[in-house]
Amino acid sequence: MLSEESLVFLEKLRENNHKDWFSQHRKDYELYRKELLTAAEYILKALKTNDHELANTKPSQCLFRINRDIRFSADKRPYKTHVSLGFAPDGRKGDLAGYYVHFDLEESFVGGGVYMPPAEVLKKIRNDIDLYWDEFSDILNNPAFKAIYSDLDFEEMWTLTRPPKGYEENNPAIKYLKLKSFTVTHPLNYSQLSDSETLPMLIEHLLPLKDFVHFLNRAICSDDEPNVILKPFYKI
Repeated sequence: MLSEESLVFLEKLRENNHKDWFSQHRKDYELYRKELLTAAEYILKALKTNDHELANTKPSQCLFRINRDIRFSADKRPYKTHVSLGFAPDGRKGDLAGYYVHFDLEESFVGGGVYMPPAEVLKKIRNDIDLYWDEFSDILNNPAFKAIYSDLDFEEMWTLTRPPKGYEENNPAIKYLKLKSFTVTHPLNYSQLSDSETLPMLIEHLLPLKDFVHFLNRAICSDDEPNVILKPFYKI
């Protein structure tokens, strides 16, 4: 997926995460970005054959800026040293659920969904899970999906201890209605960044997400409040 030169660039950037070093190695960054763009184009082309909602998404929209937003962070390192790609109908900066790839020394994974939506949208997603529980259950139990993603991500900080307002504990979907974030992930190894088989593998892991992503986006797009600003499906 990435050349040895790009991996060395990331390694050195971790050790020299400041503007002067980055400016001196601008050409190395340009090679790294070019390789990421090629990877995004390869993955997006395969996803488009399966997901018509990505028809207008461009490869450049699937890349993230390498600059970190440090305005409100105690960590003042200016550059990201993880590798990430996001594929959604309106690009990686958009408001809809989508597909995500993440490589970092501490954590690497492939997956998708919508990450920590605001209250108005959370209500919409819960409503659709409740109304269309049979459909949602079928999506999660689809053999192709189940073979890679055993279930949604259930982190304590993303899960209510009690049923949300309007729902009872005996609701068959209550496990999912308690969620505040709707994502699925499959772990990867950072070493796979340099593997020639990684791109085909990522596609195999992303394609089964289509129905899950579409279910979430149907709920999101049914919202008639045009000024709702969603958090993206990926983790920054």
